Amino acid sequence: MKLDLKTDASMLLNEVSRLLGLAPLMVMMAAVLMVVVTALAVKDFIKSEQTEKKNAELPQFKLLTEPVPASLYAEYAAVLQRLSPAVVVEASKDSLEISIAKEANFPEFMFVLNSIQGVSKKVIWKADDICLASCKGKASYAVVKGITEKVQVKLRGQGNE
Repeated sequence: MKLDLKTDASMLLNEVSRLLGLAPLMVMMAAVLMVVVTALAVKDFIKSEQTEKKNAELPQFKLLTEPVPASLYAEYAAVLQRLSPAVVVEASKDSLEISIAKEANFPEFMFVLNSIQGVSKKVIWKADDICLASCKGKASYAVVKGITEKVQVKLRGQGNE
């Protein structure tokens, strides 16, 4: 087969001009396809960034402290008073006062003072004031306050995302 450009030139020119009429339509279809592909790529990128950010978050911890109620101080004082009759344990509305009148009862004083934490499982005791020798007309005394601590944890992925 032989291509004769002189006689077939008009037919070739006719075919090219006919195909050029489809060019804008094909360019438009390619542009729409590229916009769709770009939108999907951006959506995937944003989603992966959000997932990475969420995975990078750490759980948050918060320590809540509350003082021991006044009614419990009276119960603790009654229990501690039974440990040694030589030691005086008195309850106030926000503390326990433990004292002795004679220096000879110091071992009992220390025994009661050390037994405070064992009386209550969930209470943390802190000595607010402590004096071990010749204190305000007493041989030894201590003022002890109790608090309860509770840890509040906020985890990711539990409705707070």
